[in-house]
Amino acid sequence: MAGVLLGLFLAALDQTIVSTAMPRIVGELRGAEYYAWVTTSYLLASTVSAPIFGRLTELFSRKSILLTAVVLFLLGSALSGLSQNMAQLILFRGLQGLGGGALFALALTTIAVLFPPRERGRLAGIFGAMFGLSSAVGPWLGGLLTDHLSWRWVFYINMPVGAVALWFILRYMPRLSPGHRERFDFLGAFLLAGWAVPLMLAFSWGGSTYPWGSPEILGLFALAALGLFLWVWAELWVEHPLFDLSVFRIPTFTYAALASFFYGPAFLGTVAFLPLYLQVVKGVSASQSGVTVLPLTLGVVLGSVGAGQAAARLGRYKALLLGSALFLLALFLAFHFVLQVDTPLWLAVGLFFLSGLGLGPAQSLLNVAAQNDVPMARIGSATSAVQFMRQIGSTMGIALLGTVLAGSLTSHLAQAFPGGASAPAMARSGEGMALDLDREFARLEDLLVRALKGDEAAYRALAEDPALPKAFLKDLAPGGLPARFARLEELAVRALRGDEAAYRALLADPGVPQALKAMIPPGGLRKGTLALLERALSGDPEAKAALLASPFLDARLKALVENPPPPALRDQLLRQVDEALARAEPEAERALRRALAQAEAQALDEVPRRAVEELERTKARLKEALSLGITEALRRIFLYSALFIALALAFILLLPDRELKGRPAPGVE
Repeated sequence: MAGVLLGLFLAALDQTIVSTAMPRIVGELRGAEYYAWVTTSYLLASTVSAPIFGRLTELFSRKSILLTAVVLFLLGSALSGLSQNMAQLILFRGLQGLGGGALFALALTTIAVLFPPRERGRLAGIFGAMFGLSSAVGPWLGGLLTDHLSWRWVFYINMPVGAVALWFILRYMPRLSPGHRERFDFLGAFLLAGWAVPLMLAFSWGGSTYPWGSPEILGLFALAALGLFLWVWAELWVEHPLFDLSVFRIPTFTYAALASFFYGPAFLGTVAFLPLYLQVVKGVSASQSGVTVLPLTLGVVLGSVGAGQAAARLGRYKALLLGSALFLLALFLAFHFVLQVDTPLWLAVGLFFLSGLGLGPAQSLLNVAAQNDVPMARIGSATSAVQFMRQIGSTMGIALLGTVLAGSLTSHLAQAFPGGASAPAMARSGEGMALDLDREFARLEDLLVRALKGDEAAYRALAEDPALPKAFLKDLAPGGLPARFARLEELAVRALRGDEAAYRALLADPGVPQALKAMIPPGGLRKGTLALLERALSGDPEAKAALLASPFLDARLKALVENPPPPALRDQLLRQVDEALARAEPEAERALRRALAQAEAQALDEVPRRAVEELERTKARLKEALSLGITEALRRIFLYSALFIALALAFILLLPDRELKGRPAPGVE
């Protein structure tokens, strides 16, 4: 059983461990547009493979099928870690999902084959605890491996654990061959994928990649409906179907499977969204968040193991399921009313523990109840069908809860960033909640300062970075501030020499300091100063003031402006001034360059500092909007989760309270 348990741990762990590594993976492999496909490919493959491998255990040696599943999973893990681009990673994650889905189904099937119903509860409790543990620890472990080793170790970590699992299975597990062979239903397997994949894609893409009412989503729903109809028709008429629909006439199986359908989104919603609250709202780091979620894990472990032990002792399961469902219903409603941005961390963590305690029993007992009255010949497909129902329910529920989260975030981000013009793209797309915002903004600030100071590589990185708010791009140009001041110096010198086009360009540029514009007279130093002097000698006070303020006139000329000579001497004076200006022009250019150098030094100090301060203000607004949006969304999510539990409770009430009797395990070869 140790090998089976390790296999289940790996499959459950891989559903959550990759999430915290995804930003780093996308950063290295590129292809952010395929972000969701890394998870979706695993989800699709694992969901479809579970019932297929469940049926295979009824036709071939269970040991051989389990070994095949472990090898598939490990091969997919190794190839995923070696991926050089997103296309390879998506493909190999799908291969990994085939093995992962099989491991789920085979673990619980193996319990049913080896142990009588009363003993299954005890072992199923341990398996349920392992599932809860791996689901909660996955994000923390993924963050730890990514931060300290590499994102590739998120996949490589499976190899040593999988090798141990293989050794235990090869060494200790009996062959468990079926008593007779039947033909495998290839048509049923094909049609199952034909309706399950479009259905899950519709719920995965709806409201995010495509609007719910878009032709793509409606087309997927139509394809899923047609595929489901054809699959049911085929299963009713095939001699040896992939899934014998007659088991739905068994009340314990039917109601347990339907209850699992609604328990799936309640469990996954809690595990998926609570770490988000801790990291974004409470400011807990990714690795610390994993530690903070440990009470949830502890609750799941205690609830699952305790319920399994109690069921084995009492020989009944219904009272335990009813009690845990009522407790969970009350707790989710409490979450809805209590959870706020300023909720004390200790209170939130306490509620996490109680949530795990309520979720635990269903992890173990619903499978035991579903298996109790199913014929041993169909135990594999029936067990995998319950897992299939849970996975479909989880996908549909998470799609709904994700829409709630996206809607709340959109509303609060629109309030924080009216018009969305200055909102970071990561916030508008919802990806900001998956990132370490402090680290991401620190990265942007470093790049922005370097780009403003002339780093070409930093400029190119920012120009292609969707995370940078567009408002910051207007101050960026190739070469940064040094290149900008070099262009200004060229224009200013030309304007000083009398270039009218250069002078007009300087006046029209809002980024040119006003003091620099005032230094250069219209028409340049010589022509412009002479024109001002003529006007000043004619009594124009504005021209007189401009001349007295000019840094290029010496004290002697300014004295003449203050005390003009007689009109008869003015022409001679103008010639003398023109000659003096011609001699002063090189020094004036040098003075202009010195003034520009001082302005550049000041800009290199002030502009990056102001840009960083503005980015910090943007980060603060984003954090506040995300905190409010996530908290409000979580309150609504827990209300929906309470509804899911209420629906599961309705089917648990209908569930017959059969006694878990002893049943001899079949002969093994």
